[in-house]
Amino acid sequence: RRHNVSLAYLFMAVCQLRCSCYTSTASAFAFPSSVSTGRLGCALGAVPSTDFQIVLPPEFEPNHPHFFQRQLDLCRRIVTEDATTTSYLDGDRIGVLPERHRFVEHPRCTARFGEALLHARDHASSDNEYKLAIYNAQSLVDYVESSLDESNNTLAVRNGLINDIAECLSTSSLYQFRKLQLECDASDSDFTPEQFDLELIGRLYYSAISRTEPYLREVGLTFDHTGFTALLALCRASSATDCASMSSSKYQYMPILSEPGARLDAALSNHFNAITVTGRRFFFSHHHGLESSRPKTRGKHLIVAFSSLGNGIVRHEFGGSLAKLNNQMAESFSVLFVADPAQSWYQKDDRGGFNGFAQYESRIKAASKPYKHVSLIGDSMGGSGALLFSHLATESVVAFAPQVDLARDAHVSRDDMTLLVKEKFQTRLFENAEEAIKKGVTLFVHRGVESSDTQHTDQLMSRLASKCPLENERLKIIEHSDCNHHQIAVHLKQKGHLLEAISTCLMSNVVM
Repeated sequence: RRHNVSLAYLFMAVCQLRCSCYTSTASAFAFPSSVSTGRLGCALGAVPSTDFQIVLPPEFEPNHPHFFQRQLDLCRRIVTEDATTTSYLDGDRIGVLPERHRFVEHPRCTARFGEALLHARDHASSDNEYKLAIYNAQSLVDYVESSLDESNNTLAVRNGLINDIAECLSTSSLYQFRKLQLECDASDSDFTPEQFDLELIGRLYYSAISRTEPYLREVGLTFDHTGFTALLALCRASSATDCASMSSSKYQYMPILSEPGARLDAALSNHFNAITVTGRRFFFSHHHGLESSRPKTRGKHLIVAFSSLGNGIVRHEFGGSLAKLNNQMAESFSVLFVADPAQSWYQKDDRGGFNGFAQYESRIKAASKPYKHVSLIGDSMGGSGALLFSHLATESVVAFAPQVDLARDAHVSRDDMTLLVKEKFQTRLFENAEEAIKKGVTLFVHRGVESSDTQHTDQLMSRLASKCPLENERLKIIEHSDCNHHQIAVHLKQKGHLLEAISTCLMSNVVM
């Protein structure tokens, strides 16, 4: 499930055969082909520039008052810089931005339009792709300058553009298209094959690019993944609320988007996921997976299953194993599937703001009221979610390879996941885990031997050992030495041990 994004680009290209480029001299696609990714599907690679003097430290955020201008300056530099495709293709890198060696942001969740196009140019696999990146940079410069020249327009984009894009991505016909693409209900299986999800991502990109074609044309961008990424990034950067009073050395603040920007963020989250239920985030299964011969009376146990990032697209998880387990139990349980289509570690709400924790907490609390027993389960980002809301459990929490320190984790690549957001997440997770342990909840954390995963769980052990020394035995770390990668839940599934692990941990404290 850590995939190479070039495969995703291939599937997108196949799905976009009917797309045409805005320029007459270029082909339809500008996908960088030699790009590797992390689990989010974000582009990774060097951002060239030795002579460029603007310093962009990793925590330099879109709300900074100088951020937009610097991204625009990057576009101008792409157009004017004396660099040739031949020298790049021969391996002569131009260099890297000081303090910032990679473009790591998620392509749908970044405001770094200048850096995105610089990355596209300097990872071009052909002269045509190289020229397309320069063309898009020139188009953005021309469009922004024209917009700012218009009377009564204080934005770098046309008034109403961001709302128009959000609206076109929120139509009922596009929702119906999404439903047709989903060949299986996520609640019926644990995890989905990578190839299926990559193909689905390609179709979702194709549909989104097709719907936004009028706005790509308006800005002058190519009708492809690169043009679409640049358009979204421009809108995000334009809708970021400046922190004008913030000193240049202070980067800790809560990110704020304008109302249209938040609406666009929510529309993108609602489109790019593999969930068909209304609202995308919650799906309640009262008698989950019960065979027809079993009585359909409501039990006393609720299991809350949190979703991971999956193969770059979020869907409900653990449905298959929980259905099998339910049919083995003398008394059945209900399942609340919880997903975060914004891929924000349950920090963003359904309106594009950062009130996600309160929103998820409120819904889980309401769903839990009729039940005597409440247990939580999740993998990766979902495991983090299970720990984050562990104070709502009464019995056990099962987390597979969770992240607790988002500031140092490569999976987290949203621009708006600022240092303050990440620190608040960690503080809440620790405090809620402490509360859970003190009231008798057992936390089970499964991990492999990959160093990044062990570092997260080591931090959790250290914190709970210092804050809850008398209850420390309620944190149980289960290490699987035969798994040397992050996907421990998938590993256990392949080995035939996932159901046993879930059953042993989820039901350890439950007395019906």
